[in-house]
Amino acid sequence: MAGGKASPRQKMINMMYLVLTAMLALNVSAEILKAFYLVELSMNKAGTNIDVKNTDIMGQFEKQMKNQAEKTKPFYDQAKKAQAITEEFVKYVEDIKTFIVTNNGKRSPEESRQADGQLKMRDNIEIHAHYMTSKSGPKKGAELKAKVNKVREDLLSVLRQLKLNAAADRIGAQTGLVAEDEGNHSWESELFEHTPQAAVVTLLTKIQNDAKSTNADVIAELFSGITASDATFDKLQAKIIPTATSVAVGEKYEAEIILTAYDSKQANKVIINGQEYMPEEGVVKYTAPASGVGNKKVGGKIIVVSREGEKEYPFETEYSVYVGAASVAANAMNVLYIGLANPITVAVPGYTPEQVRATISTGSLNPKGKGQYEAIVSQRGDAKINVSVMVDGKAKSMGAFPFRIRPIPTPEAKLGTLGSGGHTGGSITAQPGVYGMLGDGFAYEGVKYVVNGYNFTYVPKKGDAVSFPATGTPLPVQAKGVMNRLKKGDKIIVSDIVATGPGGRKNLNPIVIDVR
Repeated sequence: MAGGKASPRQKMINMMYLVLTAMLALNVSAEILKAFYLVELSMNKAGTNIDVKNTDIMGQFEKQMKNQAEKTKPFYDQAKKAQAITEEFVKYVEDIKTFIVTNNGKRSPEESRQADGQLKMRDNIEIHAHYMTSKSGPKKGAELKAKVNKVREDLLSVLRQLKLNAAADRIGAQTGLVAEDEGNHSWESELFEHTPQAAVVTLLTKIQNDAKSTNADVIAELFSGITASDATFDKLQAKIIPTATSVAVGEKYEAEIILTAYDSKQANKVIINGQEYMPEEGVVKYTAPASGVGNKKVGGKIIVVSREGEKEYPFETEYSVYVGAASVAANAMNVLYIGLANPITVAVPGYTPEQVRATISTGSLNPKGKGQYEAIVSQRGDAKINVSVMVDGKAKSMGAFPFRIRPIPTPEAKLGTLGSGGHTGGSITAQPGVYGMLGDGFAYEGVKYVVNGYNFTYVPKKGDAVSFPATGTPLPVQAKGVMNRLKKGDKIIVSDIVATGPGGRKNLNPIVIDVR
């Protein structure tokens, strides 16, 4: 650029070029400065949102003071202390910002900004550098660094004074309210030297927001600390837990009434059947004499003092008083059918299904869990189901229960839904085939027979009878044809019906239908 033999004029031009290049290098573009202003606006909005949050939490503190003043006061006092620490620090930083943008009061804050809100001296790098870091200046930067770190520790100490050390450590680790030197450069030098005024104001606003945010975490933790040992859940439900829902005559009914996920330190008032009880370690143990056989009801409410005042949680349960004995119930009646898995329920009130044992005198009794069994029998006659319970490793007999063993009744054959008798031609024609059914009177549902075959005979009132053999349930095609010309006085006979089901193949009674 500058040769050794350049003229004085050329040397001057070259020098001016170097100076201009250096000036351009120091100049910050308007776009970057505007970006700092936009960030400043965003930081201001975030700060306002944090203020609203903190105001809301303090409002909840005041409401809680009305409901549980004694318990709330230590936490509320510390929350107010944290608020005061934060407000003093935020004002201190705000005073620094005002000094910088007004150039030590030479203009008002309003006069320091343009019509679009941007700072008039947004690209200035001298005023704040002298104020914050210059050796000949007031060295406000070092003072600010010390205050940032002190405010952080003061806020965390608010928690530690109430022994909320874990919360203090967690908030201290995640807060941005930290001022530390990096390498050979001091914290204040990094922030305030060679930095335009627009960026400095934004950084100072961030420091204010960091203090507000840390304060928000602290007072939120303090508010949670009020009920840290309380039953504070998003859903609460009263529970009554009986030792047993059935009680033998002469014994006592016993139950525990608690608020689910209850608090052993909370003395909730409990009303049971109109009588007041006070819990011990959060639990009311309720007993009542078991007099008179039948169902007995227990109900009431738990009264809890919450943040909103008193709340009531109702509960209700029922237990039965019985004369101690075993009971066996066949799920249909006291008949066991050959060829079926007969469902049986065996229960002994006051004992769990795991304690109950059941056997059958003939056939087999297969357990299915929870007191359910299937009885399998193969010979006609009688059987007894013997019931016992295991108490302290020993079997105690609870009785024997008789059952009759019978074969499954012969199914009834039907043409569709029609049995023997008189029916209209239209209803006969609508039937699709022949079925084997046990009828509505049979004890078990779902027992089916499959028709293997039959003989269909059409006997007209005048003329010769015709027969068509059939395989399976559906009517043969020829039968469908003659059914379409049925007349009054005609007759249909379905005979030689064979069906297969539980117990094997069976011959069913014929169906005789007269056309009306």
